[in-house]
Amino acid sequence: MLIADLRAHLTNKFVQVYDEFMPLCAHDFQTASFLSNLFWWSEVIDKEPERCGWLYKTAADLKQELGLSRRGYEKVRRALLRLGLVQYRRGGVHGRMHWHLNRDVLLEKIYELRGIPLPSAHSRYHHDRDNFRLPKFIPLDLWHAYLDMRAEAGKKAGNGAKKAAIKQLSALHNDKLDLHPIMEMTILKGWLGFFPPAQKQTGRPSESDRKAQEERTKRELAAAAAEHKKQPKPPPDKPDKGVAIEKMQEAMQKLGIKKSAQ
Repeated sequence: MLIADLRAHLTNKFVQVYDEFMPLCAHDFQTASFLSNLFWWSEVIDKEPERCGWLYKTAADLKQELGLSRRGYEKVRRALLRLGLVQYRRGGVHGRMHWHLNRDVLLEKIYELRGIPLPSAHSRYHHDRDNFRLPKFIPLDLWHAYLDMRAEAGKKAGNGAKKAAIKQLSALHNDKLDLHPIMEMTILKGWLGFFPPAQKQTGRPSESDRKAQEERTKRELAAAAAEHKKQPKPPPDKPDKGVAIEKMQEAMQKLGIKKSAQ
Protein backbone atom coordinates (compact mmCIF):
# COMPACT_ATOMS: atom_id res chain seq x y z
CA MET A 1 0.00 0.00 0.00
CA LEU A 2 1.29 3.45 -0.93
CA ILE A 3 1.05 6.50 1.33
CA ALA A 4 -0.93 8.17 -1.45
CA ASP A 5 -3.52 5.38 -1.14
CA LEU A 6 -3.71 5.81 2.62
CA ARG A 7 -3.87 9.63 2.48
CA ALA A 8 -7.30 9.46 0.83
CA HIS A 9 -8.73 8.03 4.07
CA LEU A 10 -7.57 10.99 6.20
CA THR A 11 -9.02 14.47 6.62
CA ASN A 12 -7.45 17.32 4.73
CA LYS A 13 -6.63 19.26 7.88
CA PHE A 14 -2.91 18.98 8.60
CA VAL A 15 -1.05 21.50 10.72
CA GLN A 16 1.40 19.50 12.80
CA VAL A 17 -0.37 16.14 13.00
CA TYR A 18 -3.41 14.61 11.36
CA ASP A 19 -6.61 14.79 13.40
CA GLU A 20 -6.78 11.00 13.62
CA PHE A 21 -3.26 10.62 14.97
CA MET A 22 -3.83 12.36 18.31
CA PRO A 23 -6.57 10.03 19.67
CA LEU A 24 -4.81 7.09 18.03
CA CYS A 25 -1.69 7.92 20.11
CA ALA A 26 -3.66 8.45 23.35
CA HIS A 27 -3.37 12.26 22.85
CA ASP A 28 0.38 12.12 23.37
CA PHE A 29 1.69 14.93 21.19
CA GLN A 30 5.24 13.62 20.84
CA THR A 31 4.03 10.21 19.68
CA ALA A 32 1.48 11.69 17.26
CA SER A 33 4.08 14.14 15.95
CA PHE A 34 6.60 11.36 15.33
CA LEU A 35 3.92 9.28 13.59
CA SER A 36 3.08 12.22 11.31
CA ASN A 37 6.76 12.75 10.56
CA LEU A 38 7.21 9.07 9.74
CA PHE A 39 4.07 9.21 7.58
CA TRP A 40 5.41 12.16 5.58
CA TRP A 41 8.83 10.63 4.98
CA SER A 42 7.29 7.26 4.05
CA GLU A 43 5.51 8.95 1.14
CA VAL A 44 8.88 10.27 -0.04
CA ILE A 45 10.39 6.78 0.24
CA ASP A 46 7.53 5.34 -1.86
CA LYS A 47 9.29 6.87 -4.86
CA GLU A 48 12.16 4.43 -4.26
CA PRO A 49 10.47 0.99 -4.23
CA GLU A 50 13.80 -0.80 -3.82
CA ARG A 51 13.90 0.52 -0.22
CA CYS A 52 10.66 -1.35 0.58
CA GLY A 53 9.35 1.50 2.73
CA TRP A 54 12.34 1.63 5.09
CA LEU A 55 13.83 4.99 6.03
CA TYR A 56 16.48 5.95 8.55
CA LYS A 57 16.28 8.53 11.31
CA THR A 58 19.27 9.29 13.51
CA ALA A 59 19.02 10.75 16.99
CA ALA A 60 20.27 14.05 15.54
CA ASP A 61 17.47 13.98 12.90
CA LEU A 62 14.79 13.44 15.55
CA LYS A 63 16.26 16.18 17.73
CA GLN A 64 16.31 18.67 14.85
CA GLU A 65 12.93 17.80 13.30
CA LEU A 66 10.85 17.03 16.40
CA GLY A 67 12.86 18.19 19.37
CA LEU A 68 12.98 14.62 20.73
CA SER A 69 15.66 13.63 23.20
CA ARG A 70 16.93 10.07 23.38
CA ARG A 71 14.54 9.31 26.23
CA GLY A 72 11.75 10.98 24.29
CA TYR A 73 12.09 8.96 21.09
CA GLU A 74 12.53 5.73 23.06
CA LYS A 75 9.20 6.43 24.77
CA VAL A 76 7.62 7.20 21.39
CA ARG A 77 9.04 4.02 19.91
CA ARG A 78 7.59 1.87 22.71
CA ALA A 79 4.16 3.44 22.25
CA LEU A 80 4.10 2.88 18.49
CA LEU A 81 5.39 -0.67 18.87
CA ARG A 82 2.54 -1.48 21.27
CA LEU A 83 0.10 -0.25 18.64
CA GLY A 84 1.84 -2.34 15.99
CA LEU A 85 2.35 0.75 13.82
CA VAL A 86 6.11 0.57 13.28
CA GLN A 87 9.04 -1.75 12.81
CA TYR A 88 12.64 -0.75 13.44
CA ARG A 89 16.11 -2.16 12.89
CA ARG A 90 19.68 -1.01 12.64
CA GLY A 91 21.28 -1.17 9.23
CA GLY A 92 23.80 0.34 6.88
CA VAL A 93 27.49 0.94 7.35
CA HIS A 94 27.03 3.09 10.45
CA GLY A 95 24.22 1.06 12.01
CA ARG A 96 21.64 3.82 11.64
CA MET A 97 18.18 3.28 13.07
CA HIS A 98 15.76 2.41 10.28
CA TRP A 99 11.98 2.68 10.58
CA HIS A 100 9.08 1.20 8.68
CA LEU A 101 5.47 2.34 8.95
CA ASN A 102 2.96 -0.54 8.97
CA ARG A 103 0.44 1.05 6.62
CA ASP A 104 -2.20 -1.69 6.78
CA VAL A 105 -2.24 -1.58 10.59
CA LEU A 106 -2.52 2.20 10.54
CA LEU A 107 -5.50 2.05 8.19
CA GLU A 108 -7.21 -0.56 10.39
CA LYS A 109 -6.62 1.57 13.50
CA ILE A 110 -8.06 4.67 11.84
CA TYR A 111 -11.33 2.93 10.93
CA GLU A 112 -11.46 1.19 14.28
CA LEU A 113 -11.23 4.65 15.86
CA ARG A 114 -14.07 5.87 13.67
CA GLY A 115 -16.19 2.84 14.52
CA ILE A 116 -16.97 1.98 10.91
CA PRO A 117 -15.99 -1.03 8.77
CA LEU A 118 -12.71 -0.93 6.92
CA PRO A 119 -13.31 -0.38 3.17
CA SER A 120 -11.70 -2.63 0.63
CA ALA A 121 -8.21 -1.47 -0.27
CA HIS A 122 -7.76 0.05 -3.71
CA SER A 123 -3.99 -0.12 -3.86
CA ARG A 124 -2.51 -1.94 -6.85
CA TYR A 125 0.33 -3.24 -4.69
CA HIS A 126 1.01 -5.33 -1.64
CA HIS A 127 4.20 -6.25 0.22
CA ASP A 128 5.88 -9.55 0.88
CA ARG A 129 7.34 -10.60 4.23
CA ASP A 130 10.48 -8.56 3.47
CA ASN A 131 8.33 -5.46 2.82
CA PHE A 132 9.20 -5.64 -0.88
CA ARG A 133 6.43 -4.11 -2.97
CA LEU A 134 4.89 -6.20 -5.75
CA PRO A 135 1.71 -6.00 -7.84
CA LYS A 136 -1.41 -7.50 -6.32
CA PHE A 137 -1.94 -9.84 -9.27
CA ILE A 138 1.02 -11.87 -7.94
CA PRO A 139 -0.33 -14.28 -5.28
CA LEU A 140 1.59 -13.81 -2.04
CA ASP A 141 1.43 -17.47 -0.97
CA LEU A 142 3.06 -18.68 -4.18
CA TRP A 143 5.52 -15.77 -4.12
CA HIS A 144 6.67 -16.77 -0.63
CA ALA A 145 6.86 -20.43 -1.69
CA TYR A 146 9.07 -19.32 -4.62
CA LEU A 147 11.35 -17.39 -2.23
CA ASP A 148 11.55 -20.44 0.07
CA MET A 149 12.45 -22.70 -2.87
CA ARG A 150 15.28 -20.39 -3.91
CA ALA A 151 16.57 -20.08 -0.34
CA GLU A 152 16.61 -23.88 0.08
CA ALA A 153 18.56 -24.16 -3.18
CA GLY A 154 21.16 -21.71 -1.86
CA LYS A 155 20.10 -18.96 -4.30
CA LYS A 156 18.29 -16.50 -2.06
CA ALA A 157 16.49 -13.77 -4.00
CA GLY A 158 17.77 -10.27 -3.37
CA ASN A 159 16.11 -7.09 -4.59
CA GLY A 160 17.63 -7.46 -8.06
CA ALA A 161 16.38 -11.03 -8.46
CA LYS A 162 12.94 -10.02 -7.18
CA LYS A 163 12.72 -7.19 -9.70
CA ALA A 164 13.63 -9.58 -12.53
CA ALA A 165 11.03 -12.13 -11.37
CA ILE A 166 8.32 -9.46 -11.08
CA LYS A 167 9.17 -8.24 -14.58
CA GLN A 168 8.69 -11.77 -15.96
CA LEU A 169 5.42 -12.27 -14.08
CA SER A 170 4.14 -8.87 -15.23
CA ALA A 171 4.82 -9.78 -18.86
CA LEU A 172 2.97 -13.08 -18.43
CA HIS A 173 0.08 -11.29 -16.71
CA ASN A 174 -0.11 -8.79 -19.58
CA ASP A 175 -0.39 -11.77 -21.96
CA LYS A 176 -3.57 -12.80 -20.07
CA LEU A 177 -1.95 -15.95 -18.66
CA ASP A 178 -2.92 -17.50 -15.32
CA LEU A 179 0.06 -17.06 -13.01
CA HIS A 180 -0.91 -19.83 -10.56
CA PRO A 181 0.09 -22.87 -12.69
CA ILE A 182 3.14 -21.03 -14.03
CA MET A 183 4.42 -20.23 -10.54
CA GLU A 184 3.57 -23.73 -9.28
CA MET A 185 5.59 -25.29 -12.13
CA THR A 186 8.57 -23.04 -11.40
CA ILE A 187 8.48 -24.01 -7.72
CA LEU A 188 8.08 -27.71 -8.54
CA LYS A 189 10.97 -27.76 -11.04
CA GLY A 190 13.23 -25.51 -9.00
CA TRP A 191 13.62 -22.97 -11.80
CA LEU A 192 14.84 -19.45 -11.12
CA GLY A 193 12.53 -17.77 -13.64
CA PHE A 194 8.92 -17.91 -14.81
CA PHE A 195 8.01 -19.11 -18.30
CA PRO A 196 4.84 -19.54 -20.37
CA PRO A 197 3.48 -23.12 -20.51
CA ALA A 198 4.89 -23.89 -23.99
CA GLN A 199 8.40 -22.72 -23.14
CA LYS A 200 10.93 -25.18 -21.74
CA GLN A 201 13.22 -24.77 -18.78
CA THR A 202 16.11 -22.38 -19.17
CA GLY A 203 19.03 -24.18 -20.78
CA ARG A 204 16.87 -26.28 -23.13
CA PRO A 205 16.47 -25.16 -26.77
CA SER A 206 13.37 -23.24 -27.79
CA GLU A 207 11.37 -24.26 -30.88
CA SER A 208 13.27 -21.84 -33.12
CA ASP A 209 16.62 -23.04 -31.72
CA ARG A 210 15.58 -26.66 -32.28
CA LYS A 211 14.68 -26.00 -35.93
CA ALA A 212 17.94 -24.16 -36.50
CA GLN A 213 19.83 -27.10 -34.99
CA GLU A 214 18.00 -29.51 -37.32
CA GLU A 215 18.98 -27.42 -40.34
CA ARG A 216 22.62 -27.35 -39.25
CA THR A 217 22.58 -31.13 -38.78
CA LYS A 218 21.14 -31.67 -42.28
CA ARG A 219 23.81 -29.46 -43.85
CA GLU A 220 26.57 -31.28 -41.98
CA LEU A 221 25.26 -34.69 -43.11
CA ALA A 222 24.99 -33.54 -46.72
CA ALA A 223 28.55 -32.20 -46.63
CA ALA A 224 29.82 -35.46 -45.15
CA ALA A 225 28.06 -37.49 -47.87
CA ALA A 226 29.53 -35.33 -50.63
CA GLU A 227 32.98 -35.69 -49.15
CA HIS A 228 32.56 -39.44 -49.02
CA LYS A 229 31.71 -39.60 -52.75
CA LYS A 230 34.85 -37.71 -53.68
CA GLN A 231 37.13 -40.28 -52.02
CA PRO A 232 38.52 -43.03 -54.44
CA LYS A 233 37.16 -46.51 -53.90
CA PRO A 234 39.77 -49.07 -52.77
CA PRO A 235 40.55 -51.94 -55.25
CA PRO A 236 38.83 -55.24 -54.51
CA ASP A 237 40.86 -57.72 -52.57
CA LYS A 238 42.42 -60.57 -54.65
CA PRO A 239 41.09 -63.96 -53.57
CA ASP A 240 43.51 -66.46 -52.04
CA LYS A 241 44.75 -69.06 -54.65
CA GLY A 242 43.85 -72.06 -52.51
CA VAL A 243 40.33 -70.77 -51.92
CA ALA A 244 39.88 -70.17 -55.66
CA ILE A 245 40.89 -73.80 -56.51
CA GLU A 246 38.45 -75.19 -53.93
CA LYS A 247 35.63 -73.13 -55.37
CA MET A 248 36.47 -74.30 -58.92
CA GLN A 249 36.49 -77.98 -57.85
CA GLU A 250 33.12 -77.58 -56.15
CA ALA A 251 31.71 -76.08 -59.34
CA MET A 252 33.11 -78.95 -61.49
CA GLN A 253 31.62 -81.58 -59.15
CA LYS A 254 28.21 -79.95 -59.47
CA LEU A 255 28.53 -80.16 -63.25
CA GLY A 256 29.61 -83.85 -63.11
CA ILE A 257 33.08 -83.24 -64.46
CA LYS A 258 35.70 -85.61 -63.06
CA LYS A 259 39.06 -84.39 -62.11
CA SER A 260 41.63 -85.41 -64.66
CA ALA A 261 44.45 -87.64 -63.55
CA GLN A 262 47.62 -85.84 -62.87
